[in-house]
Amino acid sequence: MEATDSFTKHRAQRALRLKWLPGTALRYGVRIDFGLEESSNEVKYEVLVTRLKPSADNEQLFQIERISDVYVNEIIPDLIADRLSYEAGKVFYPLIISVNNNGGFESVFNHSDILRRWKKVKAAIQQYFDGELAEEYMANMEKLLLMPVTITNAFARNDWFINTFFKPIYKVYEADKPEVLNFPIMNDFNIEGYDVSETIGTDDQSFGAIEMKQQGVIAAHDVDRQKGLSGTYEGRYFLHPLTRHIIGIVSDFSVKHYISNQVKVKIFIVPENGKSFDHDFSSQLPDSENTIGEAIILDGPHEKSFWERLFNN
Repeated sequence: MEATDSFTKHRAQRALRLKWLPGTALRYGVRIDFGLEESSNEVKYEVLVTRLKPSADNEQLFQIERISDVYVNEIIPDLIADRLSYEAGKVFYPLIISVNNNGGFESVFNHSDILRRWKKVKAAIQQYFDGELAEEYMANMEKLLLMPVTITNAFARNDWFINTFFKPIYKVYEADKPEVLNFPIMNDFNIEGYDVSETIGTDDQSFGAIEMKQQGVIAAHDVDRQKGLSGTYEGRYFLHPLTRHIIGIVSDFSVKHYISNQVKVKIFIVPENGKSFDHDFSSQLPDSENTIGEAIILDGPHEKSFWERLFNN
């Protein structure tokens, strides 16, 4: 059976539901490249994402923990401003967020926990940092922490992991119904986002995983305001066919105006205890859920690892 048959067959399903059970925790590696290739800066870190029980108001909750240092160009930042930002940012984690039924980020849930942590974090900052820069930074942090909505807005505007991982991908996919999606790369431009088309299927790179593709261009809703502005977005989400857990995301963003900007995001699951991820996803599916059957296509030589093939390395 050809790969095109697989794609057509799987598209008929056109719906993804969140099957992440409460108490399940998954570890992810995150890599973000900022800027054009010749002058880009790379940020790396790891997170642990845990599905929590719903709140008393039936809000869907996830906890995000930073479980590694944050590395910039393979080193821990040593500039005073960067270290100050890094140490102050620890106040947010563990971070609990609420998502809608489609898996999209809605709000920061544990505001009271963050406020309680701030007293200790602030004391540590004052012990190691002094001067006008530190005082100004802490004053701005306290304004940010004052209200739950200001923290939520800050993460919605600036956090690349949340903006990429917690997008509303668990839904019914309708043909020819574009979505408008916003990302932090657009913060300096007065625009709505990217007009994005979405498709679901499997192809010769996804190895039995469910793949959701997003392709978009800058939303041209106000021609005068957006004169000379262009940009593209391409995102690929790979989900486990049984659990619907995200196993990998590869996203490229660009904006071109008077100057060009580019961001690349890669998020990938880190197997427990170093277990290999080189397997056929369909082997884990009961017959009733194996919608791709014979159509699994393995691309390239078998000795390549799953991640090498998936991310085209």
